[in-house]
Amino acid sequence: MTALAPSPAHSESVSRRPPRVRRRWSTPTAIKVCAAAVVLVSAVFAAVAAVTSSQVRSGFDAIGHTEAPQVVATNDLVYSLNDMDANLANILMVGDKQLGPGIDRASFTKLYEQDRADADHDLQLAAIHAGDTGAAAREVGQAFDALGSYEALAAQVLYSDSAHAGRAAGQVPTDEAALYAKATDLMQQTVLPAAKAVAAGNGEALETSYENRHGTAQAAQWWIVGAGVLALAALGGTQLFLTRRTHRLLNPALAAATVLTLGLTVWGAVSMSAAAEHLRGAKKDAFDSVAALTAAKALSTDANADESRIIVDPSRAAQYQDSYLAKSRQLMDVGSGATLQSYDTAVKSSLDAYFGDPMKHPVLFGGYFGTELKNITFPGERAAAEQMLRTYQTYELDDRKLRQKIATDLPEAIRFDTSPASSDSDGAFVAYSGALQSVIDINQKAFDSSIAEGLSGMSPWPWVPFGGMALVVVLVVAGARPRLAEYR
Repeated sequence: MTALAPSPAHSESVSRRPPRVRRRWSTPTAIKVCAAAVVLVSAVFAAVAAVTSSQVRSGFDAIGHTEAPQVVATNDLVYSLNDMDANLANILMVGDKQLGPGIDRASFTKLYEQDRADADHDLQLAAIHAGDTGAAAREVGQAFDALGSYEALAAQVLYSDSAHAGRAAGQVPTDEAALYAKATDLMQQTVLPAAKAVAAGNGEALETSYENRHGTAQAAQWWIVGAGVLALAALGGTQLFLTRRTHRLLNPALAAATVLTLGLTVWGAVSMSAAAEHLRGAKKDAFDSVAALTAAKALSTDANADESRIIVDPSRAAQYQDSYLAKSRQLMDVGSGATLQSYDTAVKSSLDAYFGDPMKHPVLFGGYFGTELKNITFPGERAAAEQMLRTYQTYELDDRKLRQKIATDLPEAIRFDTSPASSDSDGAFVAYSGALQSVIDINQKAFDSSIAEGLSGMSPWPWVPFGGMALVVVLVVAGARPRLAEYR
């Protein structure tokens, strides 16, 4: 079969079709588009820096100045409540006798009233932070109601005791002992659980807030790097375009803008990384110890009060003895099998292992002290914590002496329990409390310092990035204008 030749008309139409021409922007238009792109990504970089740095800075403010102090305040509330009940027991224990300077009914009454004022103040602050609705508001409301009931019972105890003028120390009338037992049960079973619920809620809220805000600081680093890379790509593309179109190897203004953008990007990444580390150090290295030790301080006061409660109401001595042991194990847990008789031996064994290996310092105990000793971070902290352990051990040994004296010589037991002399029980407790407070102070100072350093590092943000990117825009315009002038 013979192929048909194309018709002349068809050939003519094909040959007359105009050739396809690839259109491109003129050089001035392309320069303007590139400059506009750089301006846009510079604005994006500045916006990203502003938003992320603001979020990170607000994290330092919230944790350092609101959320962490709330945890300390509620632990202080628990301390005030425990000390309040302890001083009520001391008022009954000493009777009308002056056992030494500051060891009498008037002195303990003054301490009781101060604790009462502190507890009321701390609860009012907790109510402000808790708001009007939600679980926290309900917990604070329960604490208020329970504390009011306790204060009413305590007033009855004090009124009843005033009717027994001249009684000897330790000779608490049965009706007073029963009324005090009712008051302290209310404190232990209602007031303190409500206050501890508020403290636990604040602690959980702080932990959640920290996780979120630390994650925000880490993410901010990559957001700034991403925005910076985008800006560098736009600047690099513009420089490459000008090199090809204008046959000039380098545009000084664009080169300066590129160096500036690179510097801002690196600085931003380093700043956000440092902020994340300051936040981690403040919360994990410092405040976790502050929270554990302020809780230990409150619990220690309650345990110390159990010694006075045994004297005030000997019919419940076994209950208070078990309570004392339970609190001791919360402070320094040396094993679930420890009894009041074996606890000292277990503590000695744990401390011998700890002090016996000065290189590794094995922490074979738990509780609040275990939490602290496993989190030693700051200069002087280990020495202070070790002093806390030694004074705690001394206080525990004095508690056993006190129990022996209660059984054999009650007046001497009361003197030993209330005397601030270093060789007596209260003196040992004061030394232990001071050592405990020293460790708290070291960690609190480190926490405050980390928060301050974090805020200081964030102080140039976002103003310097805004100013820097504004300068980038100026440099881009300065670099583009001479090239555009060549085409006029």
